[in-house]
Formats: sequence, structure tokens, C-alpha cells
Amino acid sequence: MRKTTTRVALLSAGLLLSTTSLAAMSPITECNDCSNQAALSAATAEKSDSVYVVDFVNRTAQKFVTDGKGSALLTKLSVGELNHLNQEFNHRKVYLRAVKP
Repeated sequence: MRKTTTRVALLSAGLLLSTTSLAAMSPITECNDCSNQAALSAATAEKSDSVYVVDFVNRTAQKFVTDGKGSALLTKLSVGELNHLNQEFNHRKVYLRAVKP
């Protein structure tokens, strides 16, 4: 009984923390069949500290982070971020892959 209670408590805490971090995800911009420069422009236009740019034609996802000077830089997507993006757009039946910086 005690093991079950501990497992339920740990599982509940894990779910609570994971949904909290996913709720705070940065804005997502769609840029279908666009070049690297067009993706950069789409990320810059969003005016946020970090922006996810997804391309459903090429099946890619990119993360841009804005530095102190206001220019957007391509950074590496974590596995969790990529999984969240794929879950967010599950209705499209497309599996996105991360673009390496």
C-alpha cells in the first residue's frame, strides 16, 4: 500500500511539473516552405525572447532566441521541446524534426 501511495504521489508531481513547463512555452510561428532567411524574418517579427518556427512542407522545427542587441539566433531544440511541438500539431499527422544550428 505504501509503495502505491508513493508512486501515485511521484507520478502526480511529475505530471504537475511537466504541464506547468509546457504551459510557459514560447510563441510558435508557421513558415511553410521558407528559406533560412525567411524563417529568421518570421522569428524576428514575433518580437519575443524565443520563438519556435515550424515548417510543415519540409517537416522541420527551429528555435530562435533573441540576444541583447535584438537579433535572433538559431539555437538547438531540446528533445522535450520537439516532442511538445509534435504533440501540439498532432492533428496534422506530420512528425517534425529539429534543424541543427
